[in-house]
Amino acid sequence: MVLQAIREKLTGILAFTILGILIVPFALVGVNQYFTASDSHIVARVNDTEITSTEFNQSFSNYRRRMQSVLGDKYDPLEFDKLTVRRHYLDNLIDEELIKQATESMGLDVDDQTLATEIRNIPAFQVDGKFNSDLYESRVRGQGLSPRQFQQKMRTQLVLGQLPRNITASSIATPAELQEFVALQDQSRTFGAVLVPAVIPATLPEFSEEDITAWYKSHIDTYKSQERVIIDYIELDAASLPAGPPPEEDYLRGQFDAQKGRFVTPEKRRVAHILIEFPADADEAVKETARQKAEDLSKRAKAGEDFAALAKENSQDPGSAAKGGDLGWVEPGVMVKAFEDAVYDLSMANPVSKPIQTGFGWHVIKLLEVQKSTGMSFEQARPLLTREYEEDQASRAFLEQADRLVDLIYEDPTTLDSAAQVMGLKVKQAGPFTRAGGKGIAANPEVISVAFSDLVLLQGSVSDPVNIDDNHLVMIKLNKHLPVAVKPLAEVRGDIITALAKKQAHDIAEAKASKLLAGLQSGAGGLAALAGEAGLEYHRYTGLKRAALIPDATLVREVFSLRSPTDEGTVQAVLAAENGFAVVELESVVNGKLEPGAVLAKLQDERNLANSRASQEAFALMRQLRADADIEIHEDRIK
Repeated sequence: MVLQAIREKLTGILAFTILGILIVPFALVGVNQYFTASDSHIVARVNDTEITSTEFNQSFSNYRRRMQSVLGDKYDPLEFDKLTVRRHYLDNLIDEELIKQATESMGLDVDDQTLATEIRNIPAFQVDGKFNSDLYESRVRGQGLSPRQFQQKMRTQLVLGQLPRNITASSIATPAELQEFVALQDQSRTFGAVLVPAVIPATLPEFSEEDITAWYKSHIDTYKSQERVIIDYIELDAASLPAGPPPEEDYLRGQFDAQKGRFVTPEKRRVAHILIEFPADADEAVKETARQKAEDLSKRAKAGEDFAALAKENSQDPGSAAKGGDLGWVEPGVMVKAFEDAVYDLSMANPVSKPIQTGFGWHVIKLLEVQKSTGMSFEQARPLLTREYEEDQASRAFLEQADRLVDLIYEDPTTLDSAAQVMGLKVKQAGPFTRAGGKGIAANPEVISVAFSDLVLLQGSVSDPVNIDDNHLVMIKLNKHLPVAVKPLAEVRGDIITALAKKQAHDIAEAKASKLLAGLQSGAGGLAALAGEAGLEYHRYTGLKRAALIPDATLVREVFSLRSPTDEGTVQAVLAAENGFAVVELESVVNGKLEPGAVLAKLQDERNLANSRASQEAFALMRQLRADADIEIHEDRIK
């Protein structure tokens, strides 16, 4: 649109002047440089394949939307905007590209039949458990893809999945490995423990200014404000556009007739036939002989002879003769026209046809059953057709308005005001919000990404359209940028005092636990007695497994990291707990065993071990692919 506007407005001496200016850089740099991506837009290169910043940002935004949908209220935008998460996702894209290149080099592919079956089995394309082609095409186009593009995307995903599946299928567990796995997996431990909690007093202790200042300086990164922006935006939503005129009656009836397959299940008929063949190049005498035979069979059937017996004895259709000529249920559009016309001319009162000629030969047809047409009448379908018409009209009106809005913004990308005035839209504001997002449109990952893009943040330009939903977009401009800054000490003083109190309680608990351990190791008494003297509780835990949550998951994990006791005595240690420390005395370790007759448990353990082995092999494969590949990563371009 912009180039068209330039073409229409630049004429005469001005056009030749600008053309002369453009000739120099085109000649020096080369035309190709103006139409290919600059290296600065590449976030990674995998052998000869480039991953651009646009591809990465779009894919990462889709990933965040999926995670937000999966996690719901537990979704934390801040966590999903960290550089570590972005880098991890980029590594996943690189691994996917490496697998794609590996599968291509191995010649792996998916045949058309398998692809069709996989698509038909996708629940989103089914109605009442059956594949619906209209729904399939509608939903695919709703994603901005043609059916052919979706099929190619699906084929790629299936091919990429072959290599990991083959690795998993080929992984096995030997008996010795299984025994060792069970010994560790089902291992149990018996130990005594005294928990020493880190107790923060209700009234926080006082700390010196020196301590507060020292903590502030040594943890300065903890007390930095996040980068934030305030944005202006204009919003275009089909839902807010005025409704158009209602659809005309003739239009609705035409749509109903054109889409009858959506609303009406056609009448089905179960039929049987007797086929008398003749060669395609047969002369008239041969054809007539075949017709007379068919005529005779038709008369015999009409006279009451068993049609199935006649078909078994005389039909030359190898697919149906043995079944008494039964072809099952047929519906319009399945059979050749002459055969179909004859089928629908029959009735249960007159079920046997005269001989019917097709390209296969002469047929005698018998109507066995009729399944009446079912579905919606035009009046029943009217509300749906009306709603679809209104949605289509709203979509068309939205696209027209969107094109107009974009044209106006491109004429002056430094402001939203002029376009808003012409379009009758209101300039709204959102923020301040961080790269983790905020409220309203600032919760949309794509809006967040665009708000912090170079175009908006550094160049101060109005953004390209950002799709919020179907027929709903915004265009945004930076109002104010609030960079990262260290919060003043006065602002975070309360947080520092709380942190110092937690550390003090933690240090006191560790000191108490260490003193208790020293007494135990010096022989001053048993752990239970020493705990009583210190005003603490002693507990003995018998046969605890790795997955135990008592006394707490952190302590159990630490206990299972201790070495096994020897004949010389127990293993004693101070270990971290979820809230403080614990003095632990490990008494015994019992390895797990395969129970005789526990077939299902054994199969499950074998599968778990094989899956673990497959994961290791897949990791080794990726490591090898990465070692053999030429990979270039620009981490600074994914921030």
